[in-house]
Amino acid sequence: MARNRKTTLSHRLEYAATRAFQGLLCALPAGAARELGASLGAFAWSPLGIRRHVVLEQIAHALGDDLTDARRVEIARESYRNFGRMTFEYARFARLTPEDITRTVRITGREHLDAALDAGKGAIIVSGHFGNWEYFATMASLGYPMTFLVGEQHNLLVDGVMNRLRARFGGEIVPLTGSLRGIFQALRKNRLVLWLSDQDAGRRGVFVEFLGRPASTPYGAGRIAESTGSPILPAMAVRRDGGHHELVVRGPVAVPPADLETDERVRLLTQGYTDVFEEFIRRYPEQYFWMHRRWKTRPPETSGEPAGGGGGTEP
Repeated sequence: MARNRKTTLSHRLEYAATRAFQGLLCALPAGAARELGASLGAFAWSPLGIRRHVVLEQIAHALGDDLTDARRVEIARESYRNFGRMTFEYARFARLTPEDITRTVRITGREHLDAALDAGKGAIIVSGHFGNWEYFATMASLGYPMTFLVGEQHNLLVDGVMNRLRARFGGEIVPLTGSLRGIFQALRKNRLVLWLSDQDAGRRGVFVEFLGRPASTPYGAGRIAESTGSPILPAMAVRRDGGHHELVVRGPVAVPPADLETDERVRLLTQGYTDVFEEFIRRYPEQYFWMHRRWKTRPPETSGEPAGGGGGTEP
């Protein structure tokens, strides 16, 4: 198990640096920290040029050849700036008060959350790396029973810092690896389970259309929805002006016909929430995390490799 990893000296130094930098950010006003993050994001774009080629190529494929070079560069630069803002805002979660959250966070689509809880089977809220996705953690302080699926960092000391920030608003944390039991328990308790499902799932992913190309996508949300009857609610965290965030929750993904094979039903559910992601990315492309190689895995018919098992990253 990953939790048996030893803590090394480099881990302790990284942890100390993380806590020191977090303390510095918490000492700054929110606006200053946010813009400092944007500036560092812009620095990563240029002159560092981190994944610059990957980002520009993906934007060109996803958003069309009618974009000018200048517009592609603008979207890319703003995506880096958004990631910098997101990172620094997240580091300052320790400073957020209930009043801050009430003032700066708005949930649109509460009726979908309330209907799912009234039905008694919880819900699977599926989101992506868009806007400041970490702000979904604040939903727990706004009255919703939240369970978050999170990936585990290699440095467990830093991992603990990150999860304490997510959990401080009252949410429950479940590690993504080996998480099936925790997910089923949460849904049985009529909780809202949130995880991000918009990154490349490798050979074991289910391929759906995403921004004009087949994309290998984790199948976990669809498979669990099939098993439990819990609805899938797509959601995105949209950045608004002045440090405000709108958590937009959409209605349940349509349940596929019962006479289809299970794998096809899972694929259709996955396509359903991926379509919602695409809608938001086309509307606000600067808020998407383009640095991830989303289309790294090619479909079998184009790669010459055998198909996967209809699976995806755990769960």
